[in-house]
Amino acid sequence: MAAAVARKEPIRLSYRDGQIMVTPDDQDVFFISAEKATDACRQAVKTEERISVFKSRFLLPLHGWCAKHSDRVAACYMPLPAGHIQAFIVTSSSRFDFALADEIAALERDLANDFWRVGVFQVPAGEDRSLATFFNPEGALEVYAQRGSASK
Repeated sequence: MAAAVARKEPIRLSYRDGQIMVTPDDQDVFFISAEKATDACRQAVKTEERISVFKSRFLLPLHGWCAKHSDRVAACYMPLPAGHIQAFIVTSSSRFDFALADEIAALERDLANDFWRVGVFQVPAGEDRSLATFFNPEGALEVYAQRGSASK
């Protein structure tokens, strides 16, 4: 009988007063994710400033955009980068939202204008396990999630 493989859930980030908090259990994995993301964008930022810049100039704007569009956005995940940063925006609808696609394209452009090499993708709502069709949820950052929309 094959042993069940334990799957790690995404790293959940907390936001309070313009700050991003990472639980101590996830701190090491978060630093690895953030370091890979900053390496992927190849910004000319000193090593000790990378995490701070990543939080303030990428994660906070991305989270803010999702919160601003909370009527149509259920969650946002960022898997470990492989070459460039990817963000997956899970919509509240099970159908592709063409109007939101234009706004996602504008978000991607704004992030690119701030020198982030990023691809932002829309994922229609579905079962939590369907996320694995688009990206590996293990070790991914949960940048935004409405209550009840994130994986349990």
